[in-house]
Amino acid sequence: MPISSIGAAHVAAALAALAFGLFVIATRKGTQLHRAMGMAYAIAMVVLNLCALMIYRITGHFGPFHVLALLSLATIFAGVAAVVRRRPGWLAKHYRMMNFSYLGLLSAATTQTLINLTALHGARRGTIIGVASAVAFIATGRIILPRLQRRVLAAVGMD
Repeated sequence: MPISSIGAAHVAAALAALAFGLFVIATRKGTQLHRAMGMAYAIAMVVLNLCALMIYRITGHFGPFHVLALLSLATIFAGVAAVVRRRPGWLAKHYRMMNFSYLGLLSAATTQTLINLTALHGARRGTIIGVASAVAFIATGRIILPRLQRRVLAAVGMD
């Protein structure tokens, strides 16, 4: 099946966000390079989610994946706003929001891969797998991220 221009932009933005996000996670925080790659990640995520909101091929109507795209946009905007505003606790909020954003991206990538590899193209099964994948990633993040966040904040003297 041919891919639409919106679908192509969605995939390109997703691949860029995966790469930029991994780079940001794997490198030293607070540097100029971290800020530049973080902004590139945020822009890629906004493009990715705006494209997602225009794709209706799976269900034919607004559905759970669109809700997840809106949630993803909210985490990106909250994470960037925390940096811009720099109110008390901004770093912890930035860390939490951006990490949940990346977890959501990994969840979506996993879901798309599972659907494509297992030929589960039915809307109902795809939706169930997508929501289950998102719930699993978020649940895992709720367990792991607070521990990692304490380490990161302690390392920069903001614990």
